[in-house]
Amino acid sequence: MVNNKSSFLLKFIISFGLLLLLVWIMRKDAGEVIEILKNSNKFFIMLSVAVNILISIGFACRLRMLLSGKKIMLSIRDAVRLTFIGYFYNNFLPTTIGGDIAKAYYASKKTNDKAASYAAVFMDRILGLVSTLIIALIGLIFIGKDMDNKFIVWSVPFLCFLAASMIVFLFKKNNKTADDSSDKKGIFNNVKAKASKLYTAINLYRNNPVLLIKVVILSFILQSLSIATIYMFALSVGGDISLLKLFFIIPLVWTISMLPSLNGLGVREGAFVYFLKGYIGAEKAFAISVLCLGLIMFSSLAGGIFQLAYPIKIKGDHVND
Repeated sequence: MVNNKSSFLLKFIISFGLLLLLVWIMRKDAGEVIEILKNSNKFFIMLSVAVNILISIGFACRLRMLLSGKKIMLSIRDAVRLTFIGYFYNNFLPTTIGGDIAKAYYASKKTNDKAASYAAVFMDRILGLVSTLIIALIGLIFIGKDMDNKFIVWSVPFLCFLAASMIVFLFKKNNKTADDSSDKKGIFNNVKAKASKLYTAINLYRNNPVLLIKVVILSFILQSLSIATIYMFALSVGGDISLLKLFFIIPLVWTISMLPSLNGLGVREGAFVYFLKGYIGAEKAFAISVLCLGLIMFSSLAGGIFQLAYPIKIKGDHVND
């Protein structure tokens, strides 16, 4: 419990410390940033919001596919609600109960196999992360030579190595059955048993490569659409940058946003300014980061409404994989 509080406090300090630092650096340009936002093209902003809703539906389909691989049947409507509820927990309740845990909890609420529900949500996050890192690595190959920050240049390959190592570990051939230590006394044995069941549930996805390939392809499509929404924000503020360059740059922004923080807050905005200021100026880059933050808050607020108004109904079959 103490470690959880310390972790949250550290993330809070990093997020708001970086955010305040960025605001202080941009203080002389605050008037210009506000003017840029006031004069922004509202059509492109609304179009970006509409595309983002489609992306969220796509994320819901991806989660639904992974849940169906564990014989957990979730309607697309409930999957969409679950996705938005995850946004709400990630951004409005950034505690130890994150969006992934909230989604897994709801998914397991009416099933007989909690491990399968948590495994599906975990794979949803991992495969999304892998697609982001692959695009970031490609972007680094094209623009890395122009970057002075060697930390960023080396952090992307390092994160790709960690992700690849995790995939190998999770999908290696496993002839062992889940360790049933739940009958033994003690907290350690209880945790060990749950971890073993979760690992087994994740590992069994390797028996369904077609599903995994479909999920990865869908992830690439959704990442591309996400980059397109940022391009629309760039157009709305008059930023003169090509969509192709954003395909190389934005995944790097997302990768840097994985650093310890409150769901990327502060780190993400600083990364936007760092990577885009050389192309469109710091003022427009900061304006884009504000619009992106607004879009995140909008989605999170919608998730809060779903959380209050609609119960999630899930049909589950006992998984004997």
